[in-house]
Formats: sequence, C-alpha cells, structure tokens
Amino acid sequence: MTNISTFFKLGSQQPKLDFVDIKLNTDNLLFIDPRLIESSNGLIAKKMQLRIEAFWGELIKNVKSKDVKKIYYLLSGLKEPNETRLGYAFSKPQGNSVADKLKPKIVDAIQRNKAVRSGVLSHFSDVELFIEDVGSDRISDITTKIIKEVLIEYTQEQCRLHKIPMKVVNQDDIFDYKTLKWKKQKVELPVYHNKSIIFVPKNLVRLEGVAGQNLACFYRYAIRNFIVHDKDMLEDVSASGNDGKILLRDVKQLHPISKDSLTNWGIKYGKLLVDYKTDHLNGRLKPLTDGDIMDIVYGKGLSKAS
Repeated sequence: MTNISTFFKLGSQQPKLDFVDIKLNTDNLLFIDPRLIESSNGLIAKKMQLRIEAFWGELIKNVKSKDVKKIYYLLSGLKEPNETRLGYAFSKPQGNSVADKLKPKIVDAIQRNKAVRSGVLSHFSDVELFIEDVGSDRISDITTKIIKEVLIEYTQEQCRLHKIPMKVVNQDDIFDYKTLKWKKQKVELPVYHNKSIIFVPKNLVRLEGVAGQNLACFYRYAIRNFIVHDKDMLEDVSASGNDGKILLRDVKQLHPISKDSLTNWGIKYGKLLVDYKTDHLNGRLKPLTDGDIMDIVYGKGLSKAS
C-alpha cells in the first residue's frame, strides 16, 4: 500500500499530517463536505467558501434567466476530479464530464424546485437535502472542482512544509471566482507515476453515506420541532401511543421521508432550515477523527494499532 507519507518518505502518518494521507493507487472513500467548509472559521475554508458562493450564485442566476449558453459553460468545468483520489476518483475514467450527469438534475431543480424559487435553497451545502440523486460522491466532486485553485495552493504549502518535490504540470478547469471563468494554468504539484496529486485538508472530509444520514436527520428534526406542533399536518395521523398520544412513528407513517416533502416543509416553515443548521447542527457538525480517516487510508483496524 502506497500513501503520500510512504511514497515521499515523510516519516509521519495521519495524526501528524494536516492533509488526508491518501492511498495513491486506489480509491479513498472519503468525500469533501461543503458543510464543513461553510462552518469552518479557517482562512483556507473561507477562500473555498468564496468560490462556492460565487459559482452557486452565478449558476442560479443563469438558470433563472434561462441563459442556456452560460449554464453549459459553468457546468463544462465540472469534469471528474482525479487528482485528490477521494471518493471513486481513481476508478473513474479520466476527463469524464459531470455536466451531462448534473444538467438534468441541478438545472431542472433550480428551474422547478420550489425550495430554489422561494429562496429556501440558497446555499450549495444544502443541495443534498432537496435535490434527488445528489449525494456524497456527487457533492464532493462538484465542490472539489469549484475549490480546486485553493486546494492547489494548499498542496503547494504542504509540499514546502514537508519538503515534498513538485513538478510543473498543466491543470485544466480552475475556477476563477472573480471572473466566473474556467482557466488553464501551469502549476507546481507533486506527481506519482506521472499523475498529479492534490492534497485535501483532513478537517473537510466525511465518510460515504453521510448525505443520507443528513437527510434523515433533517427529516426527524422537522417532524419533532415543526410537524408535531402543526394541527393541520397531524389531522389525519393515527395515534398509536397510550391515551391517544401521537408518536414519531405515527407521523412518519403518514408523512414518509422524501425530498419533495422536505421542500414543501422548508417553504411552509420559514425557519425550519435555519433552525436546523443553527440549533441542531451547530456543535454536532465535526470533522472526522484521525482514527476514522486511518481506517480508510490505511485499512480497518490499523488506526487502533497505530
């Protein structure tokens, strides 16, 4: 198994590294989480958030104005990212365009989704709560391409810190948040078997499947804090608790989890998403531990032995 630390002979493993010590010749099932970027106070995360907000704002604006040419241009830069080796990047074909996969989902969602039209879905980090078939892998891919410029700068800083050699390489599809254009650039990056490597801060990644957990968590929060206080929503609920008490499972049976329901609830209860993010997520949204990451990049069980 070849990781960054072993290939470049750093003499340190994950706990002493700021970046994810990825396996270089296979997938690493970790995913960049835009919510961790959004909630971070670090300078690097703030630079990333500037680019995410610029991209998302421009995409929404162009879809609402039905400027198809600009929509296609923005999506054209979202080719599958392979340099980070996160998610399924290693096993995906090089240069695959995300645009064709995303266009019918994101564009249609922005055009038709009531959460977008009403302003409920105003942050890219909340996309997975309202748009079908967009989960951890896809969110991570999009985020990676939007923040690629910052990740390159971060990689260069870490290489200088650890004395990792770099080579001048060509990089396509770097998003310039000031001009809202994709640019090509020659940059210095570490290279493994003639393939560029881009490092990712370890405090910005999550495990696979967290998107589904986020959805379920938001759904339960909505029921417990809003639906149970809404007489109209409870009117047809069959109570199964003692003395006619309505239980959580009773509400779930009548109102099963769906992104359409969450969209409607987000509009009906204007404070739902805001309260969920400030009252519920605040303090709960935390980066993975070194042990969690080590289980992925070194193999199950090795984190306990290290």
